[in-house]
Amino acid sequence: MFIVMLMIIYLSGCGHTIDKKSGTAMTDASDYELIYEEADAESSVSDMDNDLLLKAASSRNHRPAEGTAARTFYDRLAYIMGNLRQTKYVHYNQKQLDEENGIYKYDCSGFVGEFILKQALPKQYKDLADNAKKFHDEKHPRAWGFYDYFNEILADKDENSNGYWHVFKSIEKIQPGDIIVVKYDEKWQQKMILNCKHSSTGHVMTAWSYPVKSDDEYWIYVIDSSGSGHAKDTRRTKFDDVTAESGIGKGKMWYGVNSDDKRPVYYRWSSAGGCKYTIRDMSTNCKGKDDDLCCQKEKGKTCDYPSEYFERLQGIIMARPI
Repeated sequence: MFIVMLMIIYLSGCGHTIDKKSGTAMTDASDYELIYEEADAESSVSDMDNDLLLKAASSRNHRPAEGTAARTFYDRLAYIMGNLRQTKYVHYNQKQLDEENGIYKYDCSGFVGEFILKQALPKQYKDLADNAKKFHDEKHPRAWGFYDYFNEILADKDENSNGYWHVFKSIEKIQPGDIIVVKYDEKWQQKMILNCKHSSTGHVMTAWSYPVKSDDEYWIYVIDSSGSGHAKDTRRTKFDDVTAESGIGKGKMWYGVNSDDKRPVYYRWSSAGGCKYTIRDMSTNCKGKDDDLCCQKEKGKTCDYPSEYFERLQGIIMARPI
């Protein structure tokens, strides 16, 4: 007996798999506006020794200047986190925005694009959506649309602006509320599609803290929508009233940078000693099993990915609405 199976190639971004064929009320202050974080077991000793850097960061205003587009973006982000009651990482066709009941369900780029920008900064959203169409024909700006448009604005400079965005390379220039975009290398995507029938295109997140230097890396608290959380992640806490298997949450990530321009060249997703997701021509610290390249993480199952799984980045870029 033969079973005929229809094979569909999938392409995904920030964990979202898609078929390849195919209220804004603001508050003056928010309980969610946290600067200090207690030391956690996933941090290195040097992280905990960086108290002076934490105090220096806290001496700056955590919120962007009032009356700026960056502040409007930040306030919308803070509002969502304070209003959040139920969240989940879902496909475009399953997205749900119900502010009255605190329900926010979407992917990484949809969360930043449609749930924040479109609601709070419609002019910046329209500019992004219109220009992202030069790079893809998706229904909303996707991770690579964010990246390619911001990279076009950057124009091979360390930082550059147009009428809607200030784009920059250096991690040291990040302030709370900035957008961080990761694009995965196209050759890596093609290899994943060829071997595994699925791939991932990138990730979009927002900074929720100033970067803090730790040895030769920087850690940042980010807010994003993803299928899995980071270190010290709100999606795993039992001490709030938010229902979250996945979706929107805050957690801690680590970034390695170039020594000259401080541009991120790799990140660690959820621990200070975790696997490095690196620029394509760099080497990661994780060397797993070659036959685990296509492994899909499920409940109770672990994957020992080979190095090429992690050596995937085309680049990381940051942007701030203006």
